[in-house]
Amino acid sequence: MDKKEAIKEFKEFLNANRENLLKYAVDIKDLPEDDEWIQDDEWDKIYEQEVIKNGKV
Repeated sequence: MDKKEAIKEFKEFLNANRENLLKYAVDIKDLPEDDEWIQDDEWDKIYEQEVIKNGKV
């Protein structure tokens, strides 16, 4: 499967499952400031890598 097809299928998955995903999603504003997820900068590194690599996310 090529990248474009994978993205298309992922978008279809998101659209088909939007309500279930939102039901389990947590708003970062609802987390305490000392939460492990907030303190972890791993996602920042991934974001920066993708911006540098692709010029966008």
